[in-house]
Amino acid sequence: MFTPQLFHSNSNSKKVPDRIFKECRRVIASLIGLSGCLFCFSLQATPASDSRLPDGSEFIFWEQPLSFSKTYYVDGSSPKSSDRGPGTLKRPFRTISKAAAVLKPGERVVIASGIYRERVSPARGGTGPDKMISYEAAPGAKVFIRASEVLKDGWETSPIPMNPFAPPSENTQDNVFLWKHKLSSDLFSDNYNPFALPNLPADWSWLDTTNVDMGTYVRRRGLVFVDGKPLEPVEQYRELVNPPVQRQRSGLPSRSRLGPIMQEIGGSPDRKFSVDYNGNLINIRLPANILDQSTVEITAREQAFAPLESGLGYIRVKGIIFQHAGNGFPPPQLGLVSTSGGHHWIIEGNTIEWANGVGLDIGGQYWGGQRVPMAGQSQIVRGNIIRYTGVEGIGGMGTQNTLVEDNLIEWVGWQNAERAWEAAGAKFHFATNMLFRRNVVRHIRHANGLWLDVRNTNNRITGNLFADIETVSAAIHMEMSVAQNQIDNNIIWDIRNAEPGTPGQRGAGGSGIFLHASDRQIIAQNLIGRCDNVGVFPVFRADREGSGIGSEHKIYNNIFTHCDKGGIVFIHEKNEADGNVYAAMPKNFQGLFTTDKPQWLDMKSWQAKGWDKQGSLTDLDINLDPDKLQLTISGQASLKKVATVNKIENDLLGATTETTRLPGPLNNFENGQVINVDPRKAKPVE
Repeated sequence: MFTPQLFHSNSNSKKVPDRIFKECRRVIASLIGLSGCLFCFSLQATPASDSRLPDGSEFIFWEQPLSFSKTYYVDGSSPKSSDRGPGTLKRPFRTISKAAAVLKPGERVVIASGIYRERVSPARGGTGPDKMISYEAAPGAKVFIRASEVLKDGWETSPIPMNPFAPPSENTQDNVFLWKHKLSSDLFSDNYNPFALPNLPADWSWLDTTNVDMGTYVRRRGLVFVDGKPLEPVEQYRELVNPPVQRQRSGLPSRSRLGPIMQEIGGSPDRKFSVDYNGNLINIRLPANILDQSTVEITAREQAFAPLESGLGYIRVKGIIFQHAGNGFPPPQLGLVSTSGGHHWIIEGNTIEWANGVGLDIGGQYWGGQRVPMAGQSQIVRGNIIRYTGVEGIGGMGTQNTLVEDNLIEWVGWQNAERAWEAAGAKFHFATNMLFRRNVVRHIRHANGLWLDVRNTNNRITGNLFADIETVSAAIHMEMSVAQNQIDNNIIWDIRNAEPGTPGQRGAGGSGIFLHASDRQIIAQNLIGRCDNVGVFPVFRADREGSGIGSEHKIYNNIFTHCDKGGIVFIHEKNEADGNVYAAMPKNFQGLFTTDKPQWLDMKSWQAKGWDKQGSLTDLDINLDPDKLQLTISGQASLKKVATVNKIENDLLGATTETTRLPGPLNNFENGQVINVDPRKAKPVE
């Protein structure tokens, strides 16, 4: 039987044009003999949606099914390949750059398996959603685009340095193997040698150099990999022989220089490298005399995929593995993969890993200077793996109508550069109408999970999982935003202060959600647990013009558990909170910081202020495995359904909800059930 739902829009399709919709409605109504008004009402009822923005409007999906007028082929390992050939399947191009030079709107390039060591710079973009230019891996192909080169001949042994600051017992030459290699200028393109440049961002005037260890900022941008694994960068040649220091899992203060920075992401405390002062010589240490059997790669380019011309649009990048960028710290945001201020890009199914600074940038890149028209508009970032990036996974300045969904973002922030205030799994500035949904953001070190910085409007953060994050801030950081945004149906779990013993950023270190000088934010149906600090932490900034005062927030139907200091803090009495559930919290776990003397209230005193009249204390027992993405909840019998807010119609896993539902991100679950809480629909190959 024909059903009205066939005509409804959803997250993966465009709305049916009105004239077609009306005509179909008229024809079907006449066929089945229904009243026009009744049938009109039936057809206009919309299905549950996780794409509705905070203002009630539906997110705009511009994507269309693609077909191409011409296909070029690249196969760097084929003996028949040549950049002087036609680029056909039988006579493919040798480099992707050749295809990038000739592709026109409505055309694509299909790339065969192989390692391509080049910077791909598209010469032009498409002209519309039906005339895109596509760069894509062949079905089943493993396509690597690396901004690195292999160092083969020219290795020499290096003398074992003495450490004048170490005791004699530590100055030993046993089992220490050092080599050196002079770096030829031929290795680097565009006169860009990352080993000669410091990590420092273009504007670092706000760095408090008296309280921040500058080692990470003056360290060079180049990275070294041996057999695919990173070497630990050190700042002095003598540090190559320092005894291994095991890194603490809970993180070290940013002012401390103890401990390697890469152990959790494949590095080893006895695999290191240093660079001479002019960047023309590297020294490496390996645990054994294995250099003859090893492949050594060094970052040789700032980016692997980035147009030279700003503002290109309608480009798709699909199924490619990008690696090894020697880029600096933001700003500017210059990613291993970059749209160069473009618009209407689709970046899907890729792996973006091992960037010294930023993995992917999709916005305007620069704070100042001339803005590129349409920069950051209508980008789609879907089903990617973004990991092992030093400062930022995704960066976007000025994004509008951007969709970020079904991505895995992990192991971001290893540079320990959070005090430059640009570090996050994903960071956006003045974002508008963004839909950030169904992403997994985990294993973040010295960075926020997600940071929306300054003048953000009508963005929805829904159905995501944030877990195992060490930061001086929070899992989700909303800064200086006075327009409405919404954070709903998320799991926020195991958020630790990256600087133990300090308050972190303005007291927020280790919080679930940081409402930084903001107003009017909606926080609903989330699970926030195992935070060093509080679940929701606001501050007021008298020193910043245009700041919010911490008022008119709506915090409804969340579950807070095992937050060491508290659940919710309010700094203004004009806020709303109701339907929230609290488990395993301190005795006085609600904060009221409206005076110079902060108050911590128990539940009864909190309710006396007018908040959480429908809230409750429970005996829930909740645990999450961030690697397996499995959640266990016991004790749900004590939960009572609550009224939903702002037309939230789905739960974390996409199940349709009614006008009332259980608190937290799941609509229903059984006591003690182990639940797979991976929210991604388009799961990348991990």
